[in-house]
Amino acid sequence: GFKDHDDHALILPPEDSREIVQTMSSSGMPITDCLIKGFQLQSNHPSGGFFGPLCVSENFRNLLESHPPYVDPHSALAGGYSVNFMSYRKPHWNPDLAPTHLMDEIEKYKLLPGIGATQHFCQDLKIGLDLGWGGLLEKIQKYQDMNPDKTDFYQSLRNIVLGMQNWMSRTATYARQLAESEENPQLRQNLLDMAAMNEKLVTEKPESFREACQWFLWYQSMARMYNGSGSLGRMDVLLYPFYQQDKEKGILTDEEATFDLACLLIRDTAYIQLGGPDEEGKDVTNPLSFLVLEAAHKLKIPANVGVCVGENTDPRLLTRGVEILFEDKTGIPKFLGIDRTVEGFVRKGYPVELARQRAYAGCHWSAIPGREYTLNDCVKINFAAIFEYAYNEMMADESVEPSIQELWNRFEYHLGKGVEGIAKSLDFHMEHMHEVFPELVLDLLCYGTIEKGLDASHGGVEIYNLCIDGAALATVESALEAAKAAK
Repeated sequence: GFKDHDDHALILPPEDSREIVQTMSSSGMPITDCLIKGFQLQSNHPSGGFFGPLCVSENFRNLLESHPPYVDPHSALAGGYSVNFMSYRKPHWNPDLAPTHLMDEIEKYKLLPGIGATQHFCQDLKIGLDLGWGGLLEKIQKYQDMNPDKTDFYQSLRNIVLGMQNWMSRTATYARQLAESEENPQLRQNLLDMAAMNEKLVTEKPESFREACQWFLWYQSMARMYNGSGSLGRMDVLLYPFYQQDKEKGILTDEEATFDLACLLIRDTAYIQLGGPDEEGKDVTNPLSFLVLEAAHKLKIPANVGVCVGENTDPRLLTRGVEILFEDKTGIPKFLGIDRTVEGFVRKGYPVELARQRAYAGCHWSAIPGREYTLNDCVKINFAAIFEYAYNEMMADESVEPSIQELWNRFEYHLGKGVEGIAKSLDFHMEHMHEVFPELVLDLLCYGTIEKGLDASHGGVEIYNLCIDGAALATVESALEAAKAAK
């Protein structure tokens, strides 16, 4: 049946090892999902759940090491994921840390407070491209030696990397096994090339364009499995040095690069930004920006590719994006008002150079890769619910004459209480998230998390930018206008 979920390129396990379940998505919505039948996780709590960095990482490592390998002989890239780790988390929050003191306001105002929300920020993949998995292990060890009191956290990060290396190594072996029985010489050579590439990437950093795309795929598959994370950031900027180098060597054509990109896009619907300014305001559009667009154009499947629109962005990229939008009629690409994004961040007191680093990283939001912790899209206040509460309270109060002004006064008061409830909830989340379900996968590619030995939700990064989505404001405005008209 249908999953009723975001468009993810999850490859279902074989039918005999597939278990269909009802669960909650990383955004807190009920979904249909599947598990690997027979796989068991270890609990460290009477509720049957597992909490804290060490237990979480050990369970995720076991899942990675048990995950079936997947190789498509027709693809340039190996690997694919079959399950969501979030679906194994029952319950999602440690009952011993229940926010009982906040529940009255949460329920009264129908708040989505963000407690336990995950992954709605953006790692910097450049860290991974520069270090590779072997380099990340060395970095973890270096800072563990400097912070011996954070041993559990560093061992947790190490578990994530070791599980990833195991999965990659088994996938490379599987590609070699497929090559032995492949009769088509071109496909056989492709399988052997994928095997060699992935054997190398288990420990070494990527050096070619294809290897960089493969590294992206592995990290994104793991991040999506772990907690639904779906951001790749400024892919045309990150991959351009590899593209330029291979083009200069004469070992890569634009057709091959487009195919590699298409193989990456078909494996997951990660959020990608094309074009936009660098720190000095210079547009970063390059030939690879157009190739990413062409890869999405050829696929014609869901792909969260965003084209920057702004005063200084390359108009050719916008033109090509609009052409593809009308030709394919798939809603792809999206268009990103980059100038307003920068202006809004600067209004909050941040330097413009920092504001320009923000990258498209989710449904309708952006983040500074590797430096900023946010809960974009996870924290919501429902204006209509607060309006309804204020209205019902006024009508039930026999000591006052109902009026627009009285209703507005009560709405304003309860809106303030709702915002206060959100603020207290966010404080609670920041105090406890690291000891319930830390951001271990994204922690690997952030600035400060490994260096400090702290989870991104608990002081590991530089910037904390927590916000609120407002829902149903138009409903409240319409109700007030109707009441004024009736009066």
